[in-house]
Formats: sequence, C-alpha cells, structure tokens
Amino acid sequence: MSGRIEIAGVSERDMDLLLLEEFQSSQGFQQWFIRQVLGKDARLGELISAQRSITQSTGESDLEIAFADPLGGHVRFLIENKVNAGFQPEQAKRYRKRGDSYVTQKHSASCHTVIVAPARYFGEGESTKGFDKKITYEAVRDWFAGAAELGERRKYKLALLQSAIDKGTLGYQPVEDKPVTEFWRAYWLFAREHAPELEMSEPSQSKPSGSSFVYFRPHTLQRGVEICHKLTKGYVDLQINHLGKRLNELHHSLSAHLRNDVTLKQAGQSAAIRIEVPVLDLSRPFAEQLPQVQVGLTAALDHLHWFLEKQPFMPNYVLQPTPSSGRG
Repeated sequence: MSGRIEIAGVSERDMDLLLLEEFQSSQGFQQWFIRQVLGKDARLGELISAQRSITQSTGESDLEIAFADPLGGHVRFLIENKVNAGFQPEQAKRYRKRGDSYVTQKHSASCHTVIVAPARYFGEGESTKGFDKKITYEAVRDWFAGAAELGERRKYKLALLQSAIDKGTLGYQPVEDKPVTEFWRAYWLFAREHAPELEMSEPSQSKPSGSSFVYFRPHTLQRGVEICHKLTKGYVDLQINHLGKRLNELHHSLSAHLRNDVTLKQAGQSAAIRIEVPVLDLSRPFAEQLPQVQVGLTAALDHLHWFLEKQPFMPNYVLQPTPSSGRG
C-alpha cells in the first residue's frame, strides 16, 4: 500500500519531464495527444523524437515532439508548457514562426503549436492564446486517471498533476494588456448607458490579451442561460449550458421560433443560438469601432428579447438545463 503523496513547489520543468516521459514510453499517451490536437480520427506513425528545451533563433520550445507521417516526412508538435508563469508578448507568434521554418526547410511535413496549462490559465471562453490548440492539465490528469497500466506509479503522477493544477489556479496572475483593458472599460461604460437591460458586470481593473468574451447574465434570464459577445470571433451567442450534445433535439423544439438570421451551434458543453456580427480588434481604440460595437450590443438585446418572448414555448430541458441534461 502506498503512502500519502504531497508535492509542493511544482515547476514547469517538472511538468516538462512528466510529459516527456509519457511521450517516450506510452503509445497510449501518444495517440491520446495526437487525437486531442488533430482530431479523434487522426493517426500518425511511430515516435521519431521527443526533446525538451529546444532553442532556435526565434526562441525556445519547451517540448518538441515528432511522429512519422503516413504520407511521408514528419509531423512535429511544438509545445509551450505553463504552470503559473505569465504569458510573454508575441510568444505564440514565435512558436508559429519556428514551426513554419521547420516546414520551409523541409525538416517537417507539418507543424502544430500547442499550449498545455491549467484550465484557469485560459480564463472564460475558448481562447488558445494564439496557439493552434490548447490542452488543459485537467485533461492530462483525466488521461492518467484512466491509465491503469501505469500501476502504482499512476498515483504519483496524478499527485504531481494535481499539485500543478492547484498552483496554476492559486498562483497565476494574468499579464495585463493595456489596450485590451481600456477597450473593455469603454465597452462596459457604453453598454451600461445604451443597453442597461443586459446588466453587464463591471470588468476587472486589468485584462490580459485574449480576453475577448463578454458575458451578459441579466436577472431576467434564468440560471444556465447567458448571452456572450465573442468580440474577436464576430459572434453573439445565446448559450444554454449543458445542451451542446442535444442540438438536433433543440432544433426540433425551437425551429418554428428561430429567426432566419440565426444558426444553432455547439459551443463547448453549451448549445449556442448564434448571430454573426462584425469582428472587433481589441488592440484598436474603442471609439474607432463604435458602429461595430453597436451592432453587437443590438444582437445581444435581440437575443434577450427573443428568449423572454419565446420562454412560454420552451421545453422544460431548456428552462431547467442541468449537467445531467446532456447525452453521451
């Protein structure tokens, strides 16, 4: 019987080596990682190399992993690993530049940039911090939890991951992006005056780059329903939590009530009734984009009024969404 495991002071190097070990020794982990990045049907050949701390003229990759491509050549993954360190300016772009150079110089058939970090690091929404794909420590932890072939070693690895997650959750402080912070502040002031029904919460005093999802949760919407203006994606979504797997059922229930200019999409675990709006650039002044902001806020108000008007026609699973509502 193994004793209690307590690990303090977990560093990014610890996590680098944990991941490196699994890439080198576990085909199960290799295939899981490939599917997380390239999709559930992706298949690559044998591991060609797994390296840590690779430095090029454009900077350093925490990990670089290469697999044989069945079509020829290598598929390379450039991995940035974060526990609780701040995000460096242009970091994702430097990773992309490195990946492009591998392809241009024919060292790889293709390259994919990946950031691995605690879920808390990414904040709300679907941000990948500019990388091609994100994988959370929580997802890695779940893989280890199901890897029975690791035997007793699995308990140690789970403890190490949990310690890193705890450190990331408690210790990470986003690096402020001043133009983004100023944009959010101006947006809130404008929404408070021109769309008070949305009851936008006052934003925090500092916002990191990548903070681009504005959530509206007015008291007139019941719990589990929210409106989200995805500023840099050009969407305003009416999101119904935990119904992302029930789009067909939801469409059948609501199709007679949906406007022609909306679509029904899955957004994470939520179902999203979506209106497309102009894309906003948070690095540019708010005043220069005021007409586009107005279109987005109008769409958010349209969502609110539509839902309140159609609420009597909503099925119970929409009005009372719960984590157990989803299927599969």
